[in-house]
Amino acid sequence: MKRSIALIIFLFLTSSVYVEAKSRHLTMEEIERVRAVKELLGDVDSKTVQQTIKELERSDYPQINLQLKEAMAKTFFDIVRDKNIQGQARQERLLSQISLNMAYLQLGGTQDKAGSAEPLNRLIRKKLREYLPSEIFSSPGFSFVIE
Repeated sequence: MKRSIALIIFLFLTSSVYVEAKSRHLTMEEIERVRAVKELLGDVDSKTVQQTIKELERSDYPQINLQLKEAMAKTFFDIVRDKNIQGQARQERLLSQISLNMAYLQLGGTQDKAGSAEPLNRLIRKKLREYLPSEIFSSPGFSFVIE
């Protein structure tokens, strides 16, 4: 159940509302960046490169969404490597936890501190902030407000 909710949050936060009228094609450089994201995530990301490209092309903020995906993939790769996290299920849980921490940042969670005493969440948020461009925090399309 938790994994399903985390996956829904991940999908929502890494793709803006679909607007067919605003669809645009990604540049070759952006497509290469998508491929790099997919390579870092490996089998943990069930979407194909083409599905991810289409998702980004339909989003209102493709560049921001690509930056989010890159930060999450790099954070995932670093933690898997550094903490030697093995097994599909454990890696999927890690990606879900990274998604939840990204959601925390996008919903206005503390950006200058880790915000959680749990060591893995602190590490994830630290790495996400390292990989996200500093200007993204004030960019339209990054933050969400739930009323």
